[in-house]
Amino acid sequence: MHRGNPVRDDNSAPVMAAEKGILTREEFDQVGALLAPKPVAERPPVRTDSGALLLRVIHCNGCGSRMYLSKARPGKGRNVYQCSSYQYGANCPAPSTIRAEWADDYASSEFLRLVGPVQITRTLEIPGYDPQPEIDATVAEMEEHDEQKGRRKSQAGMAAWQRRADALETRLAELESREKTEPRREVLSTGRTYADDWHAADTMTRRTMLVETGARLMVKRGTKGGWRRLDLRRVEFTITGDLDPAIEENTTVADELATEHNPKHTPMAGASAHRNLALSTLTTAA
Repeated sequence: MHRGNPVRDDNSAPVMAAEKGILTREEFDQVGALLAPKPVAERPPVRTDSGALLLRVIHCNGCGSRMYLSKARPGKGRNVYQCSSYQYGANCPAPSTIRAEWADDYASSEFLRLVGPVQITRTLEIPGYDPQPEIDATVAEMEEHDEQKGRRKSQAGMAAWQRRADALETRLAELESREKTEPRREVLSTGRTYADDWHAADTMTRRTMLVETGARLMVKRGTKGGWRRLDLRRVEFTITGDLDPAIEENTTVADELATEHNPKHTPMAGASAHRNLALSTLTTAA
């Protein structure tokens, strides 16, 4: 660039600052798309309270609000997740409390059962290419150059002006010959499953996996005598979102395998196969 304008060669193509370009225009646009600030909704969850696996995942069935980890003093009871609606001035008709160990183990096993075998993919956003901005810039430069024509007094000066004009025309014709490409997505396989990443992850990373896959654990109020073990009637774990088709496929395969080994097995119905997991008797290898 010189004084705000691109320096061009005899063919009016921009002169490179290096012998060979580092990126093509398409690659440059891709990098720009990756570095562009993401909307708040797409940003990963903030990692706070590293000891709570189910933060933003576990909810009270009585009021629908989130449940939070309440840590017991050393040697004084157990850690629990509890409905905290009262802290925000809300009145929950049936506030829930559940042992953190039970909830963590249940959610972990259900997550691995549903999505453990699913292959993790990476979506590459390719922004496409539009030559119009370069065309507009070249036209503006051509119009500015045309304004200089009347100032040429010599034949040599006029010849130089004409060479520049011809080069800009050549450049403009070359740009107009380029095809516009629309943005697209490419889904690439990482070669890993969710189970692979889960077993290698720490608590915070596992929590992020749960949140990003749309996991939700609803907990009902406990019943008398329910302190001995987890009452599966109290809990319901669901995953909704982009993984629905993969979960449905895995559940169908599990149904078929279970039916082969046990003719009396009754498959769960259709797309709701993973939505009432508390009553499910299927098992899938993680």
